[in-house]
Amino acid sequence: MLRGVGLAIGLFALLNLAGEALRPPFDTTHTWLGDADLPRPIFRALELAAAVTLVWHAARPIRPAWARVGGAIVLGIGATLAALDVATFYGVLARGVIRGPAFVPASLVVLVCLAALAVSVSRERADRPPWTRFRAVACAAVAASTFVAMPLLLMVTLGPTRYERRADCAIVLGARVFDDGTPSLALSDRVDEGIRLYQQGLVRALVMSGAVDEHNGFSEPEVMRARAVAAGVPEAAVILDEEGVTSSWTARNGALLMRRHGFVRAIAVTHYYHEPRVKMLFERAGVFVYTVPARMSRRLLKEPWFIMREVLAYWHSFLLQ
Repeated sequence: MLRGVGLAIGLFALLNLAGEALRPPFDTTHTWLGDADLPRPIFRALELAAAVTLVWHAARPIRPAWARVGGAIVLGIGATLAALDVATFYGVLARGVIRGPAFVPASLVVLVCLAALAVSVSRERADRPPWTRFRAVACAAVAASTFVAMPLLLMVTLGPTRYERRADCAIVLGARVFDDGTPSLALSDRVDEGIRLYQQGLVRALVMSGAVDEHNGFSEPEVMRARAVAAGVPEAAVILDEEGVTSSWTARNGALLMRRHGFVRAIAVTHYYHEPRVKMLFERAGVFVYTVPARMSRRLLKEPWFIMREVLAYWHSFLLQ
């Protein structure tokens, strides 16, 4: 089972490296290990060595002693970087810099996995049983389950955590508008969170991003602006992006709007399960965003469906957007 997890992590690292080589910025490793204070070439070399070690360890025993020792050291370095990120997380949590219901960062899970894999690589000596169809299917199933679990882990760790900071603007992502022109519960909660950030003085502008509903003709950003203005936000402080058809378009358009208005820092406001993918897309658009999940006035009826759909959307965005 552990080797299947290692296989998934190794393949993930290789995908990050390939994407970074083909169309940077692509690599999302920092989401799991934190922002390691290492020169990029050294970090990439360590990432490649770890990926090769994990895939090799999953496929067959690593016989050369130098390869076992070297691989275990590289994985140990990865575990150390994750441990530093865990310490940073609990440090800022203790100071009240961040808030939220999640008290376990994703890097803690990465720390445990990499440490266990480092020990497994270093201690392996005996030959393994030959590959059978059952063992191959089991290993593939564990790896596939790990890929499913990865975005879910971010949704329950990064997603609900409130990184409230002073920023130039809050970018509020749209959701459904009903046929009578009223905002859905999801949209209302997102807009209300943006309103709170403005009223607290954390941002000086709200960017309402969404699309014009092709069925009823209502503009999500227009409906969002009307709700914000009715709550006391000056109309001049609301910027509309009516081409935010997808999360990827919102990130791209948000980056353009920020440059146009001279904004540097932004807060992305959406639901907790959506935040990890949105943060990734904004970073790929060249914008660093803090994430503040919308407080839900009540649980969404389709929340389990939204979460499972977001797992597929996360990997689609990771690979293609």
